[in-house]
Amino acid sequence: MSAAVSGSADSIPPSTPVPRQGSTHFLLRFLALLLAAGPLLALDPSEVIVLYSTTVPASKDVADHYARARGIPDSNKIGLKVVATDAISRSNYVHEIQNPLLDILSERGFINYIRFQVQPTNTFAGGSAIRVTSASVRCLVLCWGLPYNIHHDPTLVTAAHGSLPDPVRRNDASVDSEIALLPALGSYDLIAAIPNPFHASTNRAFFNPTNGVFLVGRLDGPTPQIAKDLVDKALWCETNGFSGNAYLDVRGITSGGYAVGDKWMNSAAELCRRVGFSTYVDTGPETIPAHFPLSQVGIYVGWYSAGVDGPFALPEVEFMPGAIAYHLHSFNGHAPRNPTASWVGPLLARGATVTFGTVSEPYLEFTANPHVFLELLAAGEFTVGEASLAALPYLSWVNVFYGDPLFTPFRRDLTREETRQASVGSPSLPWTVLRKANFLQQNGTKPIELAESLAKYPPAATNAVLAEKTASLFAESSRIKLAVQWAHTALAHQPSPQQRIRILLNLAEWLAIAERRDEAFDTLLLVEQERPDYRRLIPFRERQLQLARDAIRRPEINRLKNEIAALKAPPSTNSPPASP
Repeated sequence: MSAAVSGSADSIPPSTPVPRQGSTHFLLRFLALLLAAGPLLALDPSEVIVLYSTTVPASKDVADHYARARGIPDSNKIGLKVVATDAISRSNYVHEIQNPLLDILSERGFINYIRFQVQPTNTFAGGSAIRVTSASVRCLVLCWGLPYNIHHDPTLVTAAHGSLPDPVRRNDASVDSEIALLPALGSYDLIAAIPNPFHASTNRAFFNPTNGVFLVGRLDGPTPQIAKDLVDKALWCETNGFSGNAYLDVRGITSGGYAVGDKWMNSAAELCRRVGFSTYVDTGPETIPAHFPLSQVGIYVGWYSAGVDGPFALPEVEFMPGAIAYHLHSFNGHAPRNPTASWVGPLLARGATVTFGTVSEPYLEFTANPHVFLELLAAGEFTVGEASLAALPYLSWVNVFYGDPLFTPFRRDLTREETRQASVGSPSLPWTVLRKANFLQQNGTKPIELAESLAKYPPAATNAVLAEKTASLFAESSRIKLAVQWAHTALAHQPSPQQRIRILLNLAEWLAIAERRDEAFDTLLLVEQERPDYRRLIPFRERQLQLARDAIRRPEINRLKNEIAALKAPPSTNSPPASP
């Protein structure tokens, strides 16, 4: 991925966005109408159109499942006869998706529009365009089986576009991003990208076809069942409450064109801390290592690897229902139905509920801003569909949002949420209590005060999540004996596999501080037995050796010395004998 765009293909200055000629003028005229727009309530199922392919039976199956699950009227389902399933030509997109969809929306009375003429500019030919004057729907959901990528059509590039930098002198796009601008059809050039006038907007009333845009979501993934699961997990989360930890993988970049990416990630991390998530930040230039105990993932935001790696490449990832996972990389969504290629497919296959992708090279500042997305969701009113639109700096580009756009994952009032969850026996209750504790700690409450409060809270004694938090708070307060006690409590109450490893690693250190050396060594021995991959980690083996020496475990000292020496030995240069 290039950081920005200039005259060369390798850099586009962040300060030089490249809007499409003719588009800005038209869309800003739409903005002038926003003052007249009345307030809108939360996105309602009756405002959602479900799109499917009539040539792919599983596509309608996903559409039917979504409509039933969300109570969307059958009349809001629209089948399109589309031959392609992955990528489609610009011409076929117009004739198989764009024009039929516009006709059906109008014929069924979902939208009314007028036609008018757009004046030409130096690079935009102008011509007939539409403006939606009224609409009873605001959101379009594309189901598994519909294409996601529109190929570049070189015949649409003219000599007048010669002033545009090479990297953006193109008209390839995601199907989803073009459909978002269906209410503004004909008013913009197809070359380059359109600045999104709704970017970072906090006024949900703006997001309406009468203002030139549809909300767009996609239920997709490696299988139709995974596409259906995106709905079911969202509903589970809305019923029970959001759960999980937040993991942010930054690169430690402070200058240059790529620094904006780290700025987004760091801002997202600060937001997660501020609203109470247990937040872990990896600042190394590499992605999170495979051995990292990535437990109970509620939020993941990171970059910058071409293919799924680290703990996300493991057969199982501890994604919680409703989990938001986004790895920023060029082409991260070029093959969303492949469970092993790039990132979107693997993340969805392993259990993520919400993610973003790009079908081709997006350029950094043209991609979804994760901080804006999470900030709006944290407000407690935005749906992920609304937040996804606001997170995009540009439209009619290559971005795709995967997930149920009706999904509202977070509730702002944690005390009210705690009361609700307690009344229904929600399994997510401990996570809300954890967020409250983290929030109080962020706002100045002393760790020892929180530890003592949690220790008196009956569910903490039988829940691994709260017991682990209690242990860590006591450790922060230098009450090591109590930290050890609560760590054992956490281990006794079914922590997740990755959580268990993290607890064991911390417990070993607390035991060492308490001079319980044999127990500390035996605890790391458990880690070695349960996670054989740790045997290849030199820092872990060296810590084992130190504890073995402290505990005077001579057989283990010799074993570890030999194994560490073998790990540090240079690879053999001996070649096998040549065949006779």
